[in-house]
Amino acid sequence: MTMETRTRLPEFLRPLFWDVAFHTLSPERHQSFVCLRLIEHGDLDALRWMVSYYGKPRLREWLIARRGRGISPRALYFWAAVLDIPQRTVKRWLRERTEPLWPPSSTSR
Repeated sequence: MTMETRTRLPEFLRPLFWDVAFHTLSPERHQSFVCLRLIEHGDLDALRWMVSYYGKPRLREWLIARRGRGISPRALYFWAAVLDIPQRTVKRWLRERTEPLWPPSSTSR
């Protein structure tokens, strides 16, 4: 297995990255993008791959460094439990959010 093969995402993840050139994604160079997409849209196999590839300690560090930004509250509470991050920490991160999770809908006016 070449280094290039090892640094590519597995083919079964391709449908989750419909909006980008899948072959250009690297799990190392694009960790935040990949993890955010898998956390919000991945199935059990995708999430298992993510945990297997990055490992819980690395995912925990990544999530703490982001302070949960870009992750829905529901997913954030789930992953905080999986990665042993206290609920009070997640609650604080959510209170600190100033940006809306999604942009306002043009139909809501």
